Amino acid sequence: MEAYTSFAQVYDLFQDNVPYEEWAAYLKELLKEYGAEDGLVLDLGCGTGSMTQLLAEAGYDMIGADNSEEMLEIAMEKRAAAGLDILYLLQDMREFELYGTVRAVVSICDSMNYIMEPEELTQVFRLANNYLDPGG
Repeated sequence: MEAYTSFAQVYDLFQDNVPYEEWAAYLKELLKEYGAEDGLVLDLGCGTGSMTQLLAEAGYDMIGADNSEEMLEIAMEKRAAAGLDILYLLQDMREFELYGTVRAVVSICDSMNYIMEPEELTQVFRLANNYLDPGG
């Protein structure tokens, strides 16, 4: 995403009003409600990895996927500073590929807003469904 090439360096500053901890608590409750109390979780459009990191700290094995190399560089710096084991993938959510399945797929903030065509959004959901564990 060219739009995030320069913006990646200041993205977290502009997102400082986002209540990530509250959203993480809400996501953990939803995941628990649907039987995903642990295991592998994919964060689609993970950006700089703020939510990915919070879910990793909560005990989930996290994969973060984003289409911006610059955003992922920051996510990987944050991962290293926190000493977490998170896999980050440079992939477009309309075409992402995983090596196996995951317990859940999450996507927060405005990531889905970049999918402008209905058929592309359908493709994102098809892929997410394809990579979910049975019942995920």
